[in-house]
Amino acid sequence: MGRTARKRYTTRRLPFWMTRVTVAGGLGIAIMLTASLAASAATPTVADPSGDASHRAPGFMDIVGAETELIGGTISFQMSVAAPIPAAPPPTPPGTSQIEWDWALDTDPTTFPAGDPFPSGPGQARPAEFIVKVIWDGSSFSAILIDRTPLLGGGEATITPLAFTISGTDIQADVPANLLPSSFSWGAVTFYWSSPPGGTAGGHFVDALQPFYVHFPA
Repeated sequence: MGRTARKRYTTRRLPFWMTRVTVAGGLGIAIMLTASLAASAATPTVADPSGDASHRAPGFMDIVGAETELIGGTISFQMSVAAPIPAAPPPTPPGTSQIEWDWALDTDPTTFPAGDPFPSGPGQARPAEFIVKVIWDGSSFSAILIDRTPLLGGGEATITPLAFTISGTDIQADVPANLLPSSFSWGAVTFYWSSPPGGTAGGHFVDALQPFYVHFPA
């Protein structure tokens, strides 16, 4: 998952045709970055078996590798899947309102926030203090960072839009490093909702990187 000549987009909710190079009616929209910044921290690519995704999921939700890298002031979360991600991903069985490619960050092993983007209530606490998401909502792609740490004090999770890239079988979300702790454990998942996101029983994990939690920096 190389860093050469990547396309980067900073709009929170762009139509998918704006996340690839498109030329139509004389209009071309592309931002090409060829910077050769040296990484100061990274985790090696973690491979995951192809064909192990559940729920009869298509290849574009089957994780085959993931990594995390610090480039300058940006932490890039990268994932490779078994098949190219379509411009308009079809619903996954049994039908979905949202498809996600996520990275869960456990920044404090002693805390377990409960709430957004999961249901609140007993038994709903999760170890991830932050979640990085690239989302297909049925009409467009977007990427966000969910900071769940305010939930620990009775507050609400905060959401920050992110730059993201989709290119064939590779997907990447870029987080400003000042929004995250300097070290954490992370895992990659694919996920979909068959009910509105945040519902009580509509979330389905499709594939998860194994081993799930990888330390950053390595």
